[in-house]
Amino acid sequence: MKLFNFLKPKSYLGIDIGTSAIKIVQLSHARDTFRVEQYGEITFFSKEAPMEVYQQSSLKMPDEQVAELVRKILHESKVTATKAAMSLPVFSSFSTIIELPPMPKDEMEKAIQFEARQYVPIPISEVSLDSLVLGEERKQQQEENHAGREEAEDQGWRADPRAQKSKKLEILLIAVPNEIKKKYEHIAQLAGLELTALEMETFPLARAMLKGNPTVTAVVDIGARSTDICIADGGVVRISHNFEFSGVDITKAYGEFAKLDYVEAEKRKKVTGLNLTPGQLLGAAGLLAIIDDIINETERITHSYFNKTGRMVTRVVLAGGVSRMPGLLEQFRERFSSLPADAVSIGNPFSGLVYPRELEKILQEIGPSFAVAVGLAMRR
Repeated sequence: MKLFNFLKPKSYLGIDIGTSAIKIVQLSHARDTFRVEQYGEITFFSKEAPMEVYQQSSLKMPDEQVAELVRKILHESKVTATKAAMSLPVFSSFSTIIELPPMPKDEMEKAIQFEARQYVPIPISEVSLDSLVLGEERKQQQEENHAGREEAEDQGWRADPRAQKSKKLEILLIAVPNEIKKKYEHIAQLAGLELTALEMETFPLARAMLKGNPTVTAVVDIGARSTDICIADGGVVRISHNFEFSGVDITKAYGEFAKLDYVEAEKRKKVTGLNLTPGQLLGAAGLLAIIDDIINETERITHSYFNKTGRMVTRVVLAGGVSRMPGLLEQFRERFSSLPADAVSIGNPFSGLVYPRELEKILQEIGPSFAVAVGLAMRR
C-alpha cells in the first residue's frame, strides 16, 4: 500500500512562536505549487488578563508551557506533518552583512568565524553561527520565481551592476545564542516534532510576502510587542531593524483617548481605527504619535538604505494584525506619496498559494498576521 507514497506531495510545517500567540501553517509542495492544508492560532493570554502579553514573552515562558500550547494547536488544527521550521524574534538574535573575497569553501568557513568575532556582541563560543552567500541566494530566488522577476522588470528593476564589477562576496551572517537555540529544540522535542530549521522571523516574513520578487521592498511587521522593519533587495533580506512601538502600545493609547478598557479598545481599534472625527483626532495625540513613530522609522531605514547602496525602495508592504487597522494604510500612502498608491499595500502571504475558494475571505483577513508561519512552511 506504500508503494506509491513517493507520488504524494510533501508537507511542511511552519510554527511562528510570537510574543502574543502561536500560529501554525501546514503547506504541501508539489513542483512549483504550494497548497494550504492546515492553519491555526492560539494566544498566550486570556481576555481577563490581556496585558500579560506585554509583560511576558514566549522566551520567558517555561518550555513545557509553550510545548503544551504547540501540541494543543497542532491537535486542534489536525496537523499531520512532524517536521517543522520555527521562527526566532528579531530581538533574540543578530544578523549583519560582511564582505569576503572569493575563496574555497573550507577557507571561507574559517574566515567567517574570524570575521564574526568583530560583529557579534557576545562571545562566539556562546552562539551558533549560520551564513549565506547573498549572490547565490539572489540567483536561486530569481530562478525559482520567473513571474515575480518579470513583474519587477516591468517596474524598472535590473540586476545591480555593482555585483558584476565587485570581486567580493556579500555574506549574510546570522548568530543565535546557544541558550535560545536549545530552548526551541527542547520545545520541539516536547511537542513531538523534529525541528528542521530556526529562522529570524524577518526572513520567512519576506519569503511569504515577496515570493522572490526582487524589487527593493520595505516590509513593516507591526507585532504585539515590537515592530520589525526589513529591506529586501533581489528577493533577499538585506537589513532588518526592531524597535519597541507595537500593537499593544497602539491599543493602550487608543484606550486612553477613547476612555475604554484594553479589551474594548482592541475591538474599537479593529473596527474604527484611525477613521476618527476632527474632534476625536485632537484628543488622540498619543495614538497618532505612535503611528508617526512607526512611519518615521520606516522612512529613516529606507533613506539609510538608499544612502548606503544608491538603491531606492519602490514598494512598502505592511504585515502583522495591526496592518489591517482602518486608516493605517492611508497614513503610510500619504507619507510615501512619491510611490504609486498600489506600491504601498497590505501583504497577503496566501496570495499565489492553492486553497479552497471558500477560505479566500478569511485567509485574506488573517494573512498579515500569518506571514511568518507561511514563510516558514515555504522554506523547504
